[in-house]
Amino acid sequence: MAGDSKVIWNPYTPGYFQNPYPHLAECRETNPIHRGVHGSWVFFRYKDISELLRSDKLDASVLSDYFAEREEYIFKNTNTCPYLAKSTKQWPMYLNGLEHKQVRLAMGKAFNQIPLEKVIIKAVEICNEAFKNADKFDLGNYCAQFIFLVIKDLFGLKNYENLDKIRHYSNSLAKSQDVFIPKQVYAAINEQFLWGTSIFSDSKYKSIVKDQFKGKLTDDEIYSIMSISFMAAFETSKDSLSIALIELLKNKELIDGVLNNSEQELNKTIEELLRFSSPLQYTIRVTKETLEVDNVLIEKNSKLFLCLASANRDPRIFGNANSIILNRDPNPHLAFGGGVHFCLGSAIARQEMRLCLKPMLNFLKTYNVNPDISWNRQVFMRTPQNVQLVKQ
Repeated sequence: MAGDSKVIWNPYTPGYFQNPYPHLAECRETNPIHRGVHGSWVFFRYKDISELLRSDKLDASVLSDYFAEREEYIFKNTNTCPYLAKSTKQWPMYLNGLEHKQVRLAMGKAFNQIPLEKVIIKAVEICNEAFKNADKFDLGNYCAQFIFLVIKDLFGLKNYENLDKIRHYSNSLAKSQDVFIPKQVYAAINEQFLWGTSIFSDSKYKSIVKDQFKGKLTDDEIYSIMSISFMAAFETSKDSLSIALIELLKNKELIDGVLNNSEQELNKTIEELLRFSSPLQYTIRVTKETLEVDNVLIEKNSKLFLCLASANRDPRIFGNANSIILNRDPNPHLAFGGGVHFCLGSAIARQEMRLCLKPMLNFLKTYNVNPDISWNRQVFMRTPQNVQLVKQ
C-alpha cells in the first residue's frame, strides 16, 4: 500500500540534482503516491500519471494566482516593482477552460505561420562553423547558440546584449515554476521578467498573436505570451538536445546507430531521446473534487505533482528504461505531457531534432565528454550546467 514506506520525495536527497533517477525509482517502487516534503501529493507511476494528465477531474495549477498571493511578502520593504504575477498570467500550462484554449490557439497559429526548416538547417551550419577550430568547449553553449539562432528572428529579439543574458533570462523564467525558492531568488527572477520586456519587438510572431485577440489583451498580457513562448522554445529545446547529445557521445554504437538511421528510424530515435531526457521533470494539477487513486483518497483543491521523469523510466512500460534503445517501439512517453495541456511546441521540438541530430553528431563525434558534468539545482527543469567536450 502507498504510504507504508518511509521513503518520502525530497529533492534535497543527497545526489538528487546530479542524478534524480535513483530517488525517483525508489519513490516509484516503494511509495508511488504520497505527500512529499513540501506537503503536496506526488505521483511516480506511469499508469497513474498518464490517466491523471487526461482526467477531467483536474485543473491546471494557476501560477499567476500563486504569485499574486506571494508578492506582498516577497517584495515587502523593497523598491522593486513586482512583476511575477503579470508575467505568468497568460502561460497556457497554468490556464484552464476557454482562456487556455484561446491562448493555445493564438500561439499555435503564430508558430504554424513561420517557416523553420531552412532556419534550422542554416543554424546548424553556423553553429558548427563557429566551433570548428575549438579543441574544447561547453556543450551547453553549443546547444544554446544553435537554439538561439533558430528562434531569435522568430521572436524579434532586440536589446538583449549577448547570449549569456538570454540564457540567464530563459533559465530564470523556467526556475520561476520551481519549489523551495526563497524570496530573494524570486526577487532576482522578477528582475529578469522586467529586463525581458525590452527584448521583444513587433515580430511576425507577436503580430499574429496580437491579431488573434483583437486588442483584448494588455501589453503586459501580450508580453506574458511572448515570455512563455520564448522560454518554452529556448529552455526545453536546449536542455533536451544537450542531454541527448551527452548520452549519445558517450557511446560510439549509439552515434553510429543514429548516423545510419533511415528517416523512419530517426523518428523512433527522436522519441526515445525525448523519453530519456525528459527536460520537464514535473507538471502540476489541482483536484476539482475529492479523488481516489489506487485506494488513496485525495481531497478537493489538492495540488498534485506528476513526475513525468519517473513515468518515462517506469520499467512496467519501458524495458531497459534507464538505457537508450534507438528503435524502441512502442514508445508512449510523456515528455510532452498529455491531455488538453499537451505541449504546444512538440512539433517544433521534433523538427529541430530531425534536422539537427545527424549533422551535429557528424561534427561532435570527434570529441569526448568530460564525465565531470554539473547540473543546475532546480527541480522542474533538468538543465546541464557544465559539459566540457574535448577533442580526441
